Amino acid sequence: MNAAVPVAYFAYRRADLVTRTLAALRANGVMQIHAFSDGARGADDEADVAEVRRILRLVDWADLRLVERPVNVGIEQGLIGGISEMLAAHEEIVVCEDDIEMVPGTYRYLVAALERYRNEPRAMSISAWTHPRLTPPDAHAAPHFTGRFVCWGWATWRRAWTGFPELSGAELRDRCVARGIDLARYGGDVPAAFVGGATKTSWDYCFGLHMMLHDGLCLLPPRSMTAHIGYDGRATHEQNHVGWEDHPEPPPPPDQIHWPPVRENLNSAEYWRRAQDPPRPSLAGRIRRRLARLLGTRP
Repeated sequence: MNAAVPVAYFAYRRADLVTRTLAALRANGVMQIHAFSDGARGADDEADVAEVRRILRLVDWADLRLVERPVNVGIEQGLIGGISEMLAAHEEIVVCEDDIEMVPGTYRYLVAALERYRNEPRAMSISAWTHPRLTPPDAHAAPHFTGRFVCWGWATWRRAWTGFPELSGAELRDRCVARGIDLARYGGDVPAAFVGGATKTSWDYCFGLHMMLHDGLCLLPPRSMTAHIGYDGRATHEQNHVGWEDHPEPPPPPDQIHWPPVRENLNSAEYWRRAQDPPRPSLAGRIRRRLARLLGTRP
């Protein structure tokens, strides 16, 4: 394992989650961490941010460089700026947020994949997270490539990030449309995220379009190696996780993994659409549900 690959770690105000995710990085044998601590939004957050920074300064099991933002830059600017800063100094990095908990072996897997696909231009990101809903039947035993970007514990190269921060969400959308790229190929949530000016579109959707523009792919594992533990009212982007619960498992050693060639799994896009755009019930079914609600009975 190449322990020289640094981890870009992003934290804000949730000290309890920081404690858990740092412990997971330690269990993974991570030796280099560049931690980016966002500033408080106001007086109500100052104590929480100070506690996060206190915990980060206590790390003595890794070479930790702490960047303390004097003001709150927000998750979008913070992540893009921090990743850009790190990739200006390093050819490849692993990215982890304070609510992404890695099981042991995750870092080793990501580093091995970075090395395996370092000189493959279409490989633009490596994800440690996935879900059974997204895994085609022929990909249950080995990783597979998809055209959809996944960011809950991931890794990338400088070559893949180059040019991304310079374009806005609207510019990325317009360039994809001009090239005839189907924004809904991996689910209707993608074009929906870019409706209007796209000035507030989440950074991961934007990087996903950056990948599409470069015919890029993301490597997904057969089973998730990370858990999203930040579903609470303190999250910047709180989401409904019902039906998307994580059950992470440690990966096998890298030399026992069948690393696939860099081409997209033929069924991946369909599985993403099924997961993101569940079919509407039939007209008869909707009528039955409507009548049941009106009558106060079960359909």
